[in-house]
Amino acid sequence: MIVSFSIPRFLLLSLLGAVAGAAVAGSNVPQSAPLPMDGPCVAPPSKATLTLAQVRVDAVRCNRDIIAARRNVEAGQADIQIASQRPNPVLSLGVANINPHAGFNSGGPRSKTVDSTLRVDQVIETANKAGLRVDTAQASSRAAGEVLQAVITQQASLVDQAFYQALVSQERVAVLNETLALYGRTQQANEARLKAGDVSRADVAKLQLDVLRAQADLRSAMADHASDKAALAQAIGVPGTLADNRLTPDWPALDVPVPQPDADTVQRRADVAAAEARLAAAASARDLARAGRVPDVTVGAQAEHYPVSAANQTGSGNSFGVFVSIPLYVRHSFGGEARRAEVDYYAALDDRNRVLLEAQNELERSRNQLEATRLSLKQMVEGVVPTAESVAGSAEFAYAKGASSVLDLLDARRALRQTRLDAVNAQGDFAKSLSAYRAALQSSPNSQARPDVPRP
Repeated sequence: MIVSFSIPRFLLLSLLGAVAGAAVAGSNVPQSAPLPMDGPCVAPPSKATLTLAQVRVDAVRCNRDIIAARRNVEAGQADIQIASQRPNPVLSLGVANINPHAGFNSGGPRSKTVDSTLRVDQVIETANKAGLRVDTAQASSRAAGEVLQAVITQQASLVDQAFYQALVSQERVAVLNETLALYGRTQQANEARLKAGDVSRADVAKLQLDVLRAQADLRSAMADHASDKAALAQAIGVPGTLADNRLTPDWPALDVPVPQPDADTVQRRADVAAAEARLAAAASARDLARAGRVPDVTVGAQAEHYPVSAANQTGSGNSFGVFVSIPLYVRHSFGGEARRAEVDYYAALDDRNRVLLEAQNELERSRNQLEATRLSLKQMVEGVVPTAESVAGSAEFAYAKGASSVLDLLDARRALRQTRLDAVNAQGDFAKSLSAYRAALQSSPNSQARPDVPRP
């Protein structure tokens, strides 16, 4: 059995107009940008020398935390599109008053004795819910963008730390190799002097023991360097351990100028800007929850076709109707949602204050650390290292002339080796603290365009 009915032309045009209007409203929403191409994250070529600038560029493309933050930005753009969508109209088609005992009457489809109905309903949002929903999504998207900038700053600083740590261990290996080379030359000379009777075998044995200690230190330093380079590869986000790569010693100059913070430095930081954007999103969500106490209205239009026939004298022919539906808030009026949004707002406010305080403390702490490491490195470069080199040179000369014992020579060499290693560590500490201080000063690119945050 096939039941058919006709649709009045004016109602069909109204239906098409409503659907088209909804489609046009949706077309005004900006589409999300295509997913960015991250590029291949492959290990650098074997034997290639890595610079700090190259490592930073690779980290921005390959670092997993940065990639995850970029995905959150893309998701935030999609959320704006979702929030901008308006409720679709609902089309209802129905057939009623079907009486098989009375028959369906003869003739065409419009003459059948059935009550056919076509209805269109459209929800109309009140209290600016649509605008508040978009405001919330836009604020959340801005927060995701600021979080991305903060993650880039944080991860770039961590990559710097890993690079300088690997560079420190590389320089330690170089210092120990130079020490072993010096021991090697002395050992050859001592073997010749031993044969000539100028030195005792006990002195030669003491030098050999010190060579063995230096070799053990070198093996330990090489293992540390391999571990540091593997940590650097992980921080960058590339596969492998960079075992065959050498790092360019991009040490910062001791007198490198650094910017000084001003009164608004902390406010311009990306993490603070992200906390402000989250607070703005919580404020919009609170307003949206409050607007939920105002019920939405559903309007509908209906066309009904119920023909009169010999078997149905009560038919009404063509009839039309208009409906308005309003929910009755007799059990609740979404007060729980409004209360939860209020709590979320104050939680975002507390988080903003926490991030602001931490940013201030970090800036002050990193500045003090920078000054301390700068003074330590200056003392090492200008005073300690030259003195140790002078003492070691005098000891080498005196031992070569037979004016000092082998113990004096060993003490001078050990002091020089340890001083050079301490100088390398001081150089690394200064470079790390400088990178951390610059990261603490890093401003968000959108800091000037930050929206005002509603206050309670």
